Amino acid sequence: MKRMLTGLIALCCCMTMLAACAAPASSQSASTSEAAAQASASGDSAAAQTAIDYWEPDSAAMHSIVDFVSASVDSSSSGFIPEEDRIAVFDMDGTLYGERFPTYFNDWLFIQRALHDDSYQAPDDLKAFAQAWEDKVLKGVPIDDFDAKEREMGPRLYEGLTPDTYADAVRKFKEMPVWGFEGMTYGQAYFQPMVALVKYLCDNDYKVFIVSATYRDAVRVMTEGVLDEYVPYDRVIGTDLLYVASGDENEDSMFYELEPEDDLVIEGRLFIKNQKTNKATVIQQEIGKLPVLAFGNSTGDFSMATYTCQNDKYGGRAYMLLCDDTQRDYGDPEKAASFKKECEENGFYTISEKDEFAMLYPEGVVLKAEPQSE
Repeated sequence: MKRMLTGLIALCCCMTMLAACAAPASSQSASTSEAAAQASASGDSAAAQTAIDYWEPDSAAMHSIVDFVSASVDSSSSGFIPEEDRIAVFDMDGTLYGERFPTYFNDWLFIQRALHDDSYQAPDDLKAFAQAWEDKVLKGVPIDDFDAKEREMGPRLYEGLTPDTYADAVRKFKEMPVWGFEGMTYGQAYFQPMVALVKYLCDNDYKVFIVSATYRDAVRVMTEGVLDEYVPYDRVIGTDLLYVASGDENEDSMFYELEPEDDLVIEGRLFIKNQKTNKATVIQQEIGKLPVLAFGNSTGDFSMATYTCQNDKYGGRAYMLLCDDTQRDYGDPEKAASFKKECEENGFYTISEKDEFAMLYPEGVVLKAEPQSE
């Protein structure tokens, strides 16, 4: 009897093994795929758990920023920075916000308003300049003495506007779809990892300023709903349009007394162009302290970066973004490589958008052009 039971048990085991071996390949494949999916989900979850949202977990720049910030908030650390001295400055275009659709925000706004806004009739000379500027941007046609012409004609496009009517013009532009992309307006065109970085710094009691060459009042409007929670209006520094009293007939503003019926209006010229060394001087004028962190993306930000690195007391440092992503943006790897070398020669850290950002623009945004081969 005992032998019979043993034999039956052995037979059952053999049949079970044969059934398993005879199972359809698709069934085995499904089990393998399910396990792989679970492993992948686990990996994705681990990858998502970065110190700063939307950055790659192995980003060297992110880790160096986190190390610096962690030390700065630890009162027992030699890298501790009192809260009142935790100041970070950011450029706008190309640093927080894209600049390849197809050019700087300020520039494209001028072109659109002068040429393509049916509610506004630009003077003939501004319209002619805007057309030449559009050809320069889209076709590479050069403009003689461009910088001087831009400084003179750019502000004139907004002559007579009050702060509110100027802000309305910027808000109107924000609703336009972004050139070269699908699924994004100009009001949404922020680098998600850099927005997350601003939030991370503010969460660690840093005071963040935007220091841009774009018109200050335009940047203030552009940050609405995205960055204004972290960077309020009074921490936005930029190129300033000159405002005058509407009733002031060519009298110097220091001698004119504002009347109750007066509005402040844009005169049609610049008060200051905030680029290169002006970025350093305006930081001194408006903040009054050396920053400890600076973020930019071009040689126009080098003065601000150098000024920040002069903060020997707290080991100030600067980071520069490299526009090297050709899959999610209109990057230029050759220029990015050259710029990286220049940054390193100046002692600045660099951030590769291609390699260090897990996401660039908001989810669902699609590049219209075919991504370039790497």
